[in-house]
Amino acid sequence: MLVILLYLPIRTQVKAAEVVIEHNDFIGKFELQARTLSSEEKNLIPKLPEWYIIPEEVVDICKHAKQTTGRPTQMRNFLLRGPAGTGKTMAAKAIASGLNLPYMKYTCSAGTEIFDFIGQILPDSNKKVSASSDELETVESMGGITYANVAKLLNLPDLEDVDYDPEGTYESLTGVKKENATSQDCMAIILEKTIAKVQALSALKGGNVSDKGQTFSYTDTDFLRALKNGYVVELQEPTTIMQPGVLVGLNSLLEQEGSITLPTGEVIERHPDAVVIVTTNIDYEGCRGLNQSVIDRMSLIKDIELPTPEVMVQRAMSVTGATDEHLVSQMVNVVNSMAEYCKKNSILDGSVGMRSLIDWIISAEITGDVYKSALSTIISKATSDEDARMALITNTLEQEFLPRRK
Repeated sequence: MLVILLYLPIRTQVKAAEVVIEHNDFIGKFELQARTLSSEEKNLIPKLPEWYIIPEEVVDICKHAKQTTGRPTQMRNFLLRGPAGTGKTMAAKAIASGLNLPYMKYTCSAGTEIFDFIGQILPDSNKKVSASSDELETVESMGGITYANVAKLLNLPDLEDVDYDPEGTYESLTGVKKENATSQDCMAIILEKTIAKVQALSALKGGNVSDKGQTFSYTDTDFLRALKNGYVVELQEPTTIMQPGVLVGLNSLLEQEGSITLPTGEVIERHPDAVVIVTTNIDYEGCRGLNQSVIDRMSLIKDIELPTPEVMVQRAMSVTGATDEHLVSQMVNVVNSMAEYCKKNSILDGSVGMRSLIDWIISAEITGDVYKSALSTIISKATSDEDARMALITNTLEQEFLPRRK
């Protein structure tokens, strides 16, 4: 079926994207010091996709980390700041790849507390849950006894399953039908199962016993594991945290020779190779400014913007498999125009970026209608305000594409 669309002339000519550095000249080339990593640790080093164009900011951070190694003041804390969809997390993974270090992440939320960063001590439950040595070996091979790894071990449903079919999920978890079961009911069961198995695995590995004979299990977070073992850890969106003092409580760990006392009484010192990458934006709803003391501890601050149009075209075509360079270029023009329009008009309740562009390209391939797909991808993601969406359609989308003729 022939799809007839109206296209306005393209405003920019597509050029080949300038590659900052070849992958072979970057990956592992900024190793901080000679280290022997375990097979588990090697599996945590990100593998960069072929389509990824290494940004200058990433190379610069790796150079600073490498060339300050061994100095009295090493550069180990970095802030990547920019709108959603500009590739901050991918940049953090690329930094880990360049440094040849394992990558971990911690995603903050409004309710994040200081103890969420450093782990928990959990008393053994009354319900006895056994754990086998095979299960312990499996979890250790996955990266250790964490809630996420144990959930995978137990093959527990994820949040998407819980939200989509809470009644069916509840029955599969308990073997009991419950009409009007909610996602909260399911999550309570999932947490109970996960915590019980974490406790059992921790006890099998070796736990702490109080004077009263109560067994406790301590579980590290990935954030703490990274600092303790000298990995790269990405701290995502700390500006969403409601309590402003939470990050200040981590200042000791942001110091080069920092340490923190765990609830067990154990003192954890920061590994000299540990690199913290804070990724955040301060322009969107729900985000707050970073505390000045935290900013002061950042060695470099890089503002990440959308890639150049040429890079966006090349990256989008590589990811989606699109072959029409002219069409993708027009779509890139729209996305860039939308980002600029949202910025100038303080439309801050959504996001515009590479993810939106990629979703749009894929949807347009499915529907055969570039304009129609734009409405449910880039336009709907940019804002929930109807008037703002209409303004974006008129001032950006329809500057390149018009609705299909009836």
